[in-house]
Amino acid sequence: MLAAVFHGPRDIRLEDVPEPSPKAGEVLVRVLQAGICGSDLNRFHYGSHPWPPGFVMGHEFCGEIAAVGSEVTAWQVGQPVVVEPTLYCGTCFYCQQGYYNRCVDFAARGITGSGTNGGFAEYVCVPAYQPHRQPPTLPPALGALVEPTAVSVHGWHLAGVAQPDSVVVVGIGNIGLLAVLVAKAKGAKQIMAVGKYAPRQELAQRYGASVVLSPDDPKLTERILERTDGLGAELVLEAAGTPSSLRMAVDSARKGGKIVVLGVFHEEVSLDYRHILMTEKQIMGSIIYQRQDFADAIDILGAGAVDITHHVTSEVPLREIVTGGFLPLSESKAEHIKIQVMPQA
Repeated sequence: MLAAVFHGPRDIRLEDVPEPSPKAGEVLVRVLQAGICGSDLNRFHYGSHPWPPGFVMGHEFCGEIAAVGSEVTAWQVGQPVVVEPTLYCGTCFYCQQGYYNRCVDFAARGITGSGTNGGFAEYVCVPAYQPHRQPPTLPPALGALVEPTAVSVHGWHLAGVAQPDSVVVVGIGNIGLLAVLVAKAKGAKQIMAVGKYAPRQELAQRYGASVVLSPDDPKLTERILERTDGLGAELVLEAAGTPSSLRMAVDSARKGGKIVVLGVFHEEVSLDYRHILMTEKQIMGSIIYQRQDFADAIDILGAGAVDITHHVTSEVPLREIVTGGFLPLSESKAEHIKIQVMPQA
């Protein structure tokens, strides 16, 4: 079968590799669609994870069951599935409490260098607990968006704010735009998005933002205060992962407001903790998701309340994953939001 094999920074090779066979407790998935994530892009350029030679990336993918291993009774050949890529021990303190996203041995298929291949291949074997049923209302392009949507759903659930009167989403890349979509689906009364690039700003409004503000606006905080009766937002979702975006998120929240950090940071951030102390603002990190978050993401996308077909800006065959996927994403952030790979094309 064909697979995109990672060998090092900017070195992904299309190779003919043996098709895997499912072991006991596993299923073989025929991959139909797989998204290129920002973390994939970072590893493509810098290779910062200790990935083993011959590793296959790709943790946002869907497909259909092609074969089942022994001891598997929940799945049948031909069933469409979305794969949740999480791998966890199931026995540590956190897993026993139901927080497997905090597992001491946590790994994710196609991303953490655990030796488990991901979806940038025609086929991949996964434990039988990883797939979720993909409803008929969810075409492959949306099926491959479930994973990043679940990231935003988990942050929402972690905040524990039911139908907030005001939400600010800082950053309107892939995760931020999906955070806007989730906020709308969860009943937020007013959603303000902060981000650059006209195509993304248009999508943010289409997904539910009442206004899109520029991060370069020197009066940004004032404009948010104007729209929240001088209070600030009840909930802020930070989705850019930069020092300035986190400070922006803190400034946008009201006293006692919640700031959920979805963005992945690559540098240290300094904050005015006296301000946080005096205003009782709550900052919480949010890492990936849990199974119910994944199921909720499937429901949100499957409901089709908002047309998000333009979220996927390009679909390319697996053979063009570098020239048509990684390189365009690297060169044109303004043009592309999500590029997906079609291994069967």
